[in-house]
Amino acid sequence: MLRRTRTALVALLLISVTLADGWAQSPTRPPASAPLVGVHEPAASPFAPGDMTRPIVDTATPWYNPVTKQQNTADTVVAEVEGRAVTLGAVSDAIRALPESMVSMPFADVYPIVLSQLIRQEALVIKAQRQKLDEDPVVRRKVRQAEEMVLANEMLVREVSATITEAELLDRYNKDVAAKPGPDEIHLRVIMIPEESKAKAVIAELKGGADFATLAQRYSKDATASRGGDAGFTTFDKLIRDVAVVAFSMQPGTFTPYPVRGGDTWFVLKVDERRPQPAPAYPFVREELRQAILRERVPGAIAAAVADVKVRSFDFMGADADASMGRPKTGMSD
Repeated sequence: MLRRTRTALVALLLISVTLADGWAQSPTRPPASAPLVGVHEPAASPFAPGDMTRPIVDTATPWYNPVTKQQNTADTVVAEVEGRAVTLGAVSDAIRALPESMVSMPFADVYPIVLSQLIRQEALVIKAQRQKLDEDPVVRRKVRQAEEMVLANEMLVREVSATITEAELLDRYNKDVAAKPGPDEIHLRVIMIPEESKAKAVIAELKGGADFATLAQRYSKDATASRGGDAGFTTFDKLIRDVAVVAFSMQPGTFTPYPVRGGDTWFVLKVDERRPQPAPAYPFVREELRQAILRERVPGAIAAAVADVKVRSFDFMGADADASMGRPKTGMSD
């Protein structure tokens, strides 16, 4: 999974932000909730990879050391290409523009890949300028459009964000989150065995009355073996899908009557308990709630901006379309 994600990330030759996605990007991100048990298990673990949270980065004054939280400025130079600086702020912007699936990679992997990408991008820009592509009318038009898109994006983020109050966020939390239980979670135990035949033998011992925890300590290759296979409480999305489908169909107190395949290994599962997941605390969903309100208010902000300017429409031949259809020349035409 990590290899596929890394390959996809390296393939991004140019990093850009579209207006549709960009307006919802937050200048800062709150701390994410602690990952469930199993996030850092070996690749063969029943727990799905990709649970690392997006690193907290701030375009204005970003920091990239999650251990010491050393503060750096956006102007800190992290690379030079033909004397042109690549700054920490540029890396920060690039990371936030990545798809969620890619920034779910561990930060130690994301940072050098993004930095390398920006270096390649700068090298391409230098080559393009040497070929005077920056003077080409088509290129200049596209650059102008990109610049205007960034300006429109920033205007929306800043203007709409200023209308969202903490009291409103808390009210949304109480109505949409706190009052509703989360998805079910299960208390799961696992025995991971490389061979299906040995997994069947373990199940036979369980049917004969053997203790699950004792067998897990004796046979399991999972990191939870020393704990008797106890993986703690987990949710559906934290597990490999094939394992999750089986585990969440089981009744508490039961174990799988057959080995469950997950990737290149086999699992014997036991569910100790099932319960509704508690609603997440406000700090962990605050940004999600803010983004939801942003999405709701952006159309109105766009409509207000259009209503505040004079708009004339022309057909593809350059004729005044509004005049020919009897429309007024002020405001947005239908």
